[in-house]
Amino acid sequence: MNQPIQQKPLPPVGADSYSYDAELSSTHPPVHPSAVPDYETSGFEKALTRLEKQFDRAFRAMMIFSGLMLAVLMFAQVILRYGLESSFGGTEEAAILLGVWVYFLGMGYATRVREHIHGGVVSLIVKDPFKIRLIRFFSSTVCVIAACVFGFFAIKYALFIIDKGRMSLYLQWPKGLWSASMIVGFAMMGGYFLMQTIAELRDILRHRKPAANEVK
Repeated sequence: MNQPIQQKPLPPVGADSYSYDAELSSTHPPVHPSAVPDYETSGFEKALTRLEKQFDRAFRAMMIFSGLMLAVLMFAQVILRYGLESSFGGTEEAAILLGVWVYFLGMGYATRVREHIHGGVVSLIVKDPFKIRLIRFFSSTVCVIAACVFGFFAIKYALFIIDKGRMSLYLQWPKGLWSASMIVGFAMMGGYFLMQTIAELRDILRHRKPAANEVK
């Protein structure tokens, strides 16, 4: 009943952390195309791929830095509150700031490496590989639209906060720093979902050509 997992997670994920499709499927569904090209590119596409890699390194560095600083702050809070019986509210504000950045950066990064939650029940119901590709393309398109809608409201909320000049209570930092994490996260999600949609559209067109030639 258990079929081998053919789809491999994108680097730096080094193991088969989950199955993309239901293991009870009687047939092997088509492999999921990657949002980030895993083949040799050229021209404008190559330049875009290089640019994406630079953004990827920057986002990973931000996640690592935010995660480490959050751990340090949480440790400091414990020492201050239970060891010295003294607590500074500014550490809690900074911890929340780092926490939301870790969350939204991780949300976008999970979309890049396809570690976000999604269902694989389609392969149990639909057996035609071409129809499966169409369903995947439709679902990715919906995800792009949803990310753009949420991103729009995130930008609208951030601009409202910045316009009001709201500051945090203890540190007196602009609250736009907290809101900016939502903008970056949804921008990452929307961008990678768009890349995924384009890759799936190419996959559909590539597998449609042989069928068209057979009809002729």
